[in-house]
Parts: sequence; C-alpha cells; structure tokens
Amino acid sequence: MRVSIRLGLLAGFMIMVSLFASLAALRQHAEPAEDPTGRAATYETALVTVDAGVTRGMLNNPAAYQNQAGPSAPLGPADARLVRDLKPALTRVWSAPGAYHDPATDRYDYDPVAPDGGTVYGYLDQATAHSGRILMNVDQCEQQLMTTATPQRCREVLKNGIRHYKQRYPALRYVEVFNEPDRPWETRADEARAMSAAEYYEWYRIGYQIVGEVNAELRPKHPLRVGGPATYSFNEPYLREFLDLYRDDPDPTKRLDFLSYHQYQRRDDPAAVAGEKATVRGWLRERGLPEKIPTYVTEYGVFPGANTGPSFAADLLTHAAAMATLGYFYVEGGTDVPMHWVFNHSSNDRKSMFVDGVDGAVYPYYNLVRMQRMLKKIRVSAGSDALTPKGLGVNALATRDASGVAVLTTNYQWTDRNVTHGVTVNVGNLPAEFADRRIRVERYLVDKVTSNYAHDPAKASLQRVQRYTVETADAISTNFELGPNAMSLLVLTPVK
Repeated sequence: MRVSIRLGLLAGFMIMVSLFASLAALRQHAEPAEDPTGRAATYETALVTVDAGVTRGMLNNPAAYQNQAGPSAPLGPADARLVRDLKPALTRVWSAPGAYHDPATDRYDYDPVAPDGGTVYGYLDQATAHSGRILMNVDQCEQQLMTTATPQRCREVLKNGIRHYKQRYPALRYVEVFNEPDRPWETRADEARAMSAAEYYEWYRIGYQIVGEVNAELRPKHPLRVGGPATYSFNEPYLREFLDLYRDDPDPTKRLDFLSYHQYQRRDDPAAVAGEKATVRGWLRERGLPEKIPTYVTEYGVFPGANTGPSFAADLLTHAAAMATLGYFYVEGGTDVPMHWVFNHSSNDRKSMFVDGVDGAVYPYYNLVRMQRMLKKIRVSAGSDALTPKGLGVNALATRDASGVAVLTTNYQWTDRNVTHGVTVNVGNLPAEFADRRIRVERYLVDKVTSNYAHDPAKASLQRVQRYTVETADAISTNFELGPNAMSLLVLTPVK
C-alpha cells in the first residue's frame, strides 16, 4: 500500500493507517511466520514518524569507520572495489611484532607472508588505497620479550615497527596499544596474554613515549596519535583503573588521544550502548581529565569469538541487524568512532561482509553498510512506537540534505523474538528542496529472502524493491513489512 498526501489530508491518511492495521491483524491470524527455532510468531504494527524539519546535527555515519582483518583474510579485487564504494574515512589494521621480528635471530621482515600467501605490504597497500586514514592496532611482542622489568628489547621492536610503517604509509594516523589485554579466556604460552590494568599501563606508557619519539624523528605532516586500552568489552573497572593510572602518571609527555574498547555484551539490550559516551565523559570529569578525549569503539557486535546463533544463514542476518541497531544507538549517544567489524573475518564468516572464495559476493552485512552509506549528511528527528526500552523492535535513523531524505529502519529481534512488523513511515515537513517538485520514492530491503546470499547468491547484492514517483507533497507516507532482523532504506528525492 502506498500513499502520498498533503498535510491537509491527514484525516484520510488516518483511515488508511487504520485499514493497514486491520489488514495486519488479519495477516497475524492467517499467515503466521515460520521459525525454525520454535519461537512463537507474531505480527505487529509499527509507526515511524519523521520530522525532516527538525535537525539533530551532522550525522556521524558508522559506515565511515571500518575494520580490515590481517593478511590471512584478504580481499579479492572485486571485494576491494566494493569497499571503495563504501568510502571509509578510517580503517583499523593490525600489526603483530612477532610476525615481523624474530627474537632468536633479532632479524626483521616487515613484509612477512601469511599462511595463505598474502603479504603484509599487500594487505596495508589495499587498506590505504580505500581509506583516507589508518588506525593500527600494535599487539604484544613475542612473549619472551614481554616483561616490564626489562622491556628494552620489546620497546625497540615496537618502535622499529611503528616507525617503519609510518614511513611507508603516511595515512597511518593512530596507534592503538595492544588488543584486549583484559581477556578472560585461556591463552597459549606463545599468544598475547591477559594483563592487569597496572601492567598494561606500563606498556601503554612505553607506547605513548614511542609515538612521541617517532613524531619528533619523522616530523610527519600528520603526526601519530595514540590510545587504548582496547578492552574486550566496556569493562568499567578496568577502564576506570586505566584512567586513574593515566591521571597519576607524572610524565609531562603523557598523552591519551582516544580511549578505546570493544563491545560484544549487548545483544539483547543494545540501547545500553547509548550511555557509554556519557559514562566515559563522567569518568574524565571526575579525574580532572579533558572531557573531550574521544571514545573509539574499535570493535562491536553480538557474536564474540567463535560464538554462533541458531544457524549460519540466520546468524548472517542477525549480525547485520545487530550492527545496524548498535550503530543507531552509538549515533544516539554521541560515540566518536564506532568501528564496524569486519570486512572479512578469518575464522567466523557470520561476522563478514564478503563471501570467502567468491570475489565480489556479499553477505547481508555489506548491504547494511551500503544502506548506511546512502544516508544523507544531516540527522533529523525520528521516532518509533515499536521500540522497547532495551532497543529491541523497530528503530529508525532519519537524515536529509539538499539531495533528499533517507530513513533507515531496522526490526532487530536478536534470536529469541519472532515479531514481524507492518511498518508505516510518515515523513513530514519536507525540506525546501521538495517545494513544487515531484518526489521519487525508492526503497531497498535486506531480509531473509531479499539481498541475502544464503537465500539466493544470484541476488545477494542490495535489492531495490520499490521505485515510483508522486506529485508534489508536503509529506510522504509509505507502508511495508519488516520480518525479524530485516532492514529497509527509504529514499525520497525531489525531481523535475
């Protein structure tokens, strides 16, 4: 059902909404959705109200921030072209000192070959080709060098690597010191290990000193910035202790250019992430530290490690919807850099945007990021009456600029709910660019059968499911259906 109206025809519109709700109720009884997990299927309505005249500032688009796994998870040429289409502003890459330095011989090879034949230079060349700026996570040295009592050898290895890669790649702007030092799981003797906040801070101090020295020696046009601790979750005790140690550090050269952490703990209450930025700001204020220190969520998702859901096909869609929803709430909360995870995962493909072994083939996650990239520059007011306080149900991210209006809606259900929503999107107070112009209405969809490689590899790319033009109007209303974990982008464009 498609309707375009002037605001003066609101009464007629309400009749249409009532009709739609009645049809939805009939469908609930006549066409229950199938669910392989046995969850009770329900059908509900959702009303999304967009006021395109009420702006909420520039959109800090999550699509701008990406992660590219290491040389063991390469992108094919077609994959790389699709990444360039996303126009990442910042991409996180990885450096493992144990890969470029052999402690037994003290030899360096900054372009080691991964088991699958990929090289570090090939990997970093690719990342810098599609991204204007690079953040490099620099992990721990070989474990025999990881002692704060005698850190000199590891310090030298870390500095040599950071200096080398900064010289070769001027796009390298940020250094993140180590990865998930608070890890609670068992590690092998040769793996990066867990550290207390106090031990980690000793290495973080070495990290910021190295960055200062490299900047002084190279005097690059864009000096390196440094941050951490890249905890495996929003680990509040660990992060607070880290900030205590930073506050009490007497070194006049100390620096914390960003505070980073990962977030995998909010699969069934994603709305909670909206408060993280304010929490960090409060910690900074309490310690007399600059509140402007930005928060970087350098990984987020709902499938940590090798975790899985009901099935691989279902998980692909769940992950995409979760990333859309977490990204929505990070935008709500003002997080500075929420970084998508990941283009191509080396071991758990349910977190990947690209299909292994099929260059240029995409999973729903890529299509979600592509829809985010199609959003406009300015955020505008939007509300949904089908969003729970925990963030489950239908959320809506609405945007505008001179080219039109775009609204991304997501019906996030995680894996334990099975609610299909009949969605009505009302877009009112259209911008001046729409005055006396016809309006092109387009809608894109990602769900279990549309834009989904698991259902139809031949139609895995983002599918446009509606396109029509209406006469000039002050407002637009459209109706569509979103199944569990489905996502849809509505685009309104003024045309002659």
